[in-house]
Amino acid sequence: MTSSIQITVPQVPENVPFERLVEILLAAFAFQDDIVDPPSSAKSVTVSELQWRFARDTLFLATDDHGMVVGQVWIEDVGKDAYLYKLSVDPAIKGAGIGKSLVEAACDFARKRDKEKVRLHVRVELVDNIAFFRSRGFEIAGEGVHDGYDRTTFWKMARDLTVS
Repeated sequence: MTSSIQITVPQVPENVPFERLVEILLAAFAFQDDIVDPPSSAKSVTVSELQWRFARDTLFLATDDHGMVVGQVWIEDVGKDAYLYKLSVDPAIKGAGIGKSLVEAACDFARKRDKEKVRLHVRVELVDNIAFFRSRGFEIAGEGVHDGYDRTTFWKMARDLTVS
């Protein structure tokens, strides 16, 4: 267990351990393999994809007291709102509050940029993830269907930033 976590927003790609981010994503999303249908796109994430995202979006990194990256979340500017994605924490320390810290840092970032809501998608099968985001102030705001499916495959969730 780590004693302290620091949340940072790297400004240049040279300060981002993209290989470690891929490792964390693959490990954090692995439990979904036999649960979600269709399979998560996180299973195919690459360093080059994350580098492309870094040029477009904002990355929040969680590091432990030894400087090791242990979590991440990304936020995309989508006009009046922000879109939160790829929240992942090293499974070895899951449950230590790192995910909560990352989500709150991203929401604070969006609020300071006058965004009205933070939005995200979560698979319908992932009831613990839905409960986690509800505990962070997100509510189900709609449903979504992946291409080729005739049923709801994910919930659209949102957190209103205009209320205290």
